[in-house]
Amino acid sequence: MNPFKAMQPLSMGRTTPTMRSSALLWAFLLATLNLFGAERLTEHLTYWNGPVNSVLLEQAGARIAIYGIPPDPGTPVEQLLVTHHRRDILGPARKAAEHGVSIAAPGAERPLIDKPGEYWDQFITGRFHDYDQQTTRVLTAALPVSRWVTGGDMLPWRGYEFQVLDTPGYTRGSVSYVVRVDDRTIAFTGDLIVGDGKILDLYSFQDAIPEAGIRGYHGYGGRLAALVASLEKIRDAKPDLIVPSRGDVIRDPGAAIERLIQRVRALYKNYLSTNALHWYFKEDRMRSSGERVLGKGADIELMPYAQHREAPDWVFEHATSRLLISDDGTGFLLDCGYQRVIDAVKKLMTMGVVEKVEGIFVTHFHDDHADMVEAAAREFNCPVYALEEYADVLENPAAYHLPAMTSNPISNIRVKKNGDKMRWHEFEFTFNFYPGQAYYHGALLAQRNQERPVFFIGDSFAPSGIDDYCVLNRNLVREDSGYFLCFEKLRQLGSEIWLVNEHIPYVFAFSNDELNHLETRYRQRVEILRELFPWDNPNYGIDEQWAVFYPYGNETAPGRELDLEVRIANHSPRARTFNVTPHLPNGTELLHRPAPITLGAGASGRVRLRVKTPATPGTHLITADVASDGMEFRDWIEALVIVK
Repeated sequence: MNPFKAMQPLSMGRTTPTMRSSALLWAFLLATLNLFGAERLTEHLTYWNGPVNSVLLEQAGARIAIYGIPPDPGTPVEQLLVTHHRRDILGPARKAAEHGVSIAAPGAERPLIDKPGEYWDQFITGRFHDYDQQTTRVLTAALPVSRWVTGGDMLPWRGYEFQVLDTPGYTRGSVSYVVRVDDRTIAFTGDLIVGDGKILDLYSFQDAIPEAGIRGYHGYGGRLAALVASLEKIRDAKPDLIVPSRGDVIRDPGAAIERLIQRVRALYKNYLSTNALHWYFKEDRMRSSGERVLGKGADIELMPYAQHREAPDWVFEHATSRLLISDDGTGFLLDCGYQRVIDAVKKLMTMGVVEKVEGIFVTHFHDDHADMVEAAAREFNCPVYALEEYADVLENPAAYHLPAMTSNPISNIRVKKNGDKMRWHEFEFTFNFYPGQAYYHGALLAQRNQERPVFFIGDSFAPSGIDDYCVLNRNLVREDSGYFLCFEKLRQLGSEIWLVNEHIPYVFAFSNDELNHLETRYRQRVEILRELFPWDNPNYGIDEQWAVFYPYGNETAPGRELDLEVRIANHSPRARTFNVTPHLPNGTELLHRPAPITLGAGASGRVRLRVKTPATPGTHLITADVASDGMEFRDWIEALVIVK
């Protein structure tokens, strides 16, 4: 199924006042309607499929719309109902508001609809050290709303009654509308469900799990329990049809809902079976998390802990750092997230245990591993090493938006390639690109004389499994990346190595059976994800950054030229052509329009554009549509332009 067809009525796009008043525009819109057609769902209910669907209910010459206004201006629309706050579906609602249509929207999401400026004001600094992991697809300007609704409300309109149901899931405060039309019950569920029982993505469900004391960063599928409850609520309403905000009409709601619930439960049960949080948070909290989705008393599989023991005496542990100490008392530091790590190393130097520090290796960009690396490099007058795949993230963190990331740039990194070796005293180091816990992640293999090698893997595994609890870290499911690459590297190294996760005060190792268990379960998860998403590759559903602006954050002076690019990963098994359409804030001028780009299967590319920044100081947001065959996303990505 392609949920977003390439048709998009022009009235939903961005138009100028002149265009809106043009009789030629109306003629074009009517021709568009005739060309693409509309489907009568009942005698009085008509549906248009597009990047955001449009539905009209007509009664006695009047109309009420859901999601968007279709390309037919002949009869005025009195009201528009929207289900949730996200910028990528509210473009049509803004156009409707500009034409005087009154809007009804969920009261639970009022701050993000009514006062998005407050969100962006705090986001400028809050985007670093972010442990909430919520979508940034927030409006760039307020949407005027006439009525705020909540579950239990009834919206009367010309003899019809729209029942409002609270249906959180895809967003925290989503609602659905259920109405009886021409002896049929119709449910308008927003992005709660698409197709034969699918969701658009998994990363939108990342959230805290208060019952288990788990914050958003660790909350893999944190709102899947809410999704299941919302689906059951829709099922209880016994709709004859579900009309989502994106995708085709669902004509067998009961079967689609049941399939989605089963898929979600299969996914979560699989996730728990390979879950590193079992080590950190223990069994009771994992069972509490699981029962929310799977049901009370559900069978929950947790991997037993792998063998673990004290680290060799040449490994000094403090916080989330390790200091390797050579026979002559020289140190080599792995990560530095805290001042107390620097203080601990200085104390060792005062005690005569360590004479000096000769280098720092950074495994990844998270603040608890990278915040104080620059300070440590200055303190110890030593170089910093990192893999080429993520050196730029460390040097230019403001150019990215990633979970829990440092805000402190690291300068003069000595960039290493995957497989590079370095002799350091009695050690041989091998640098590895190791996209486990996060895509931008490395590891260091340390071989000391003839001892058992120790593989310092950052945060990628624990004795109970895989550290993939934050989907927004970009855990790609492909053979040449993500955990499949990590499994392959472990198999190449063999079972006679020790692993070090810097949050764990032990070295540990997986047996062949344990490694087989992890990889088998992970491959099963990929198949579940294929069924769960409507896309031709599951990575679109777990990689929020398959399309992203670079640099993400930009500080500049008024009226300056600014070069940007949109980085696109074609996860599809075939070549795709992508079109990027930027939308600029007032006062911003587009100097170089982006051209379409064709990318081969699995390839990545860059679409470049140049803008002239506004003369007005402040924070401005540039957004862009990203479209390809069968995939059309409006206002999908954003870049911050901070004019000082």
